[in-house]
Amino acid sequence: MLSLFSSTVFFFNLVFISSVIRADDPCRFDHAKGTIDLTSVGRTDGKAAYPDKTPPTSADYKYSYNPCKPFTELPSCVNVAACQVSADGKYSFSIGLQNSASWNPGTGLGSLPSVTYSDGAKQASVTLQCSTDGSESLEALGESPTNFYKFRLTHKCACWDGCKNSPDTTTKSSKGGGGGIGGGAVFVLILFILVLVYFVGFALFARFRLQRTGVDLIANRTFWVALPGYAKDGAVYLYGRVANRSTNYQSV
Repeated sequence: MLSLFSSTVFFFNLVFISSVIRADDPCRFDHAKGTIDLTSVGRTDGKAAYPDKTPPTSADYKYSYNPCKPFTELPSCVNVAACQVSADGKYSFSIGLQNSASWNPGTGLGSLPSVTYSDGAKQASVTLQCSTDGSESLEALGESPTNFYKFRLTHKCACWDGCKNSPDTTTKSSKGGGGGIGGGAVFVLILFILVLVYFVGFALFARFRLQRTGVDLIANRTFWVALPGYAKDGAVYLYGRVANRSTNYQSV
């Protein structure tokens, strides 16, 4: 019963943690079709590479976008991927964050890849149009349906493998807001949370289901108490092997 409980807690927490921390790289997308790398397209000075674009359907708002790295456009867009600004410049609204980036390779014949960002209920979807003649542009296509904003980025880096080997010219923002966390940090985070869940979950189960108290709330207490002795025996055995000495070793 206890083993089943521990296994169930471990599994569901692992699934939950993986789903929470797993996010797409806002700069680069690797797929069977190739690689799309927007690293060299975005500005790194906190400004938008494509500022104040007006859609053909309405002049009430302008839109700004910066691939890969976050930018700020006052008064309210701080460390964002895309921003909606009123025509008079008095108001601005975040419509997507870099760390929410989600790539779509495109399905079906002739379909184009895209990257979508979100911030709350708002989403900004950027269709990537491959440019083979050196031209580049961003078109703001407007809002349809409500809270869904469409863009089209035309650039050589929007081509599959168009900028695959381009140097990384970006720098990390000191204020954060994009880029995600590295694999090592993810591993340490998962390990820490699972260890915490292991001990806390066992303590709660032992206290309320098995009616245990005190040191009996510690999971596998006898093992942890004996662990220093095991470590010492292992060190002595290893030293004896290295020094070519005969050492009796009792397995755990």
